[in-house]
Amino acid sequence: MSNETGPIIVGVDGSEDGLRAVEYGVRSSKNSGRRLQLVHAVDDAVLAGAWGVIYDPTMLQESGRKAVDEAKEHALEMGMDESNLDAEVFMGNPGAVLTRLSEDASMVIVGRRAISGLERLFVGSTSAGISVTAHCPVIMVSAASTPGPTAERKLIGIGLDDGPRVEFSLDWAFREAKERGWAVEAVHAWQPPRGLFTGDAREGEDARIAAVEKVITDMMKRVAEKYPDVPHTLDIVEGHAVDELTHRSEKYGLLVLGVNPHLPGLAPGARIRALMAHANAPLALVRPED
Repeated sequence: MSNETGPIIVGVDGSEDGLRAVEYGVRSSKNSGRRLQLVHAVDDAVLAGAWGVIYDPTMLQESGRKAVDEAKEHALEMGMDESNLDAEVFMGNPGAVLTRLSEDASMVIVGRRAISGLERLFVGSTSAGISVTAHCPVIMVSAASTPGPTAERKLIGIGLDDGPRVEFSLDWAFREAKERGWAVEAVHAWQPPRGLFTGDAREGEDARIAAVEKVITDMMKRVAEKYPDVPHTLDIVEGHAVDELTHRSEKYGLLVLGVNPHLPGLAPGARIRALMAHANAPLALVRPED
């Protein structure tokens, strides 16, 4: 799983979102002292293209080198220490390359949109794939949804449920907030059941909701006690989780979501996909330890 002192990996593809990922990586590296590694992957699957066209791998590698060199120059312009910076080109599927590198990394940072794609309708395939296969937290940034800097917001939001692994994500959010000197706002949104409930059925549903709220409240208390210097709030609200978190994300410097482990090739859940497309803050997807 993730190495808390490992390098910060940034996926570089030449897109505007890719440059935003570099900027986020530079700030994270400066803040934590971790090494910054800029990575471009040349997808060897395109070497034999459609209609029998054979692409020159040297040409593709040169294009990749240009992308990482531009990203490196951008990082240096932001004051990144060159002795703490690497820029490399790898051959292979981008998602597979980032997944492999994530085994020893503290985090992976990618743009939410590839060099082509529609921000509000689709999320880049590499971003979607790495979100469920990475061995460390994945930070996704977007120039379209957050055109200005978000660090001044100094608030980490996290969506909570009563699942067995969500405490891992909550602990990561608090740890990140402590490192940055930020606060944490935890949110649990619930929706009333559809249909007509009367008598015992209504009482049973109320009891279930109360039980879930107790699980979340107790979890929040346990984690918060480990980080006494981190300001925090817990909001339990009626509403749709995606709508609630999308609205609140405008005030977050980072929105954290827990991701369950998936097999390679499977997409993240519908709620996470929706927030990947619409959240107005950088998104941290945290996969619990197996």
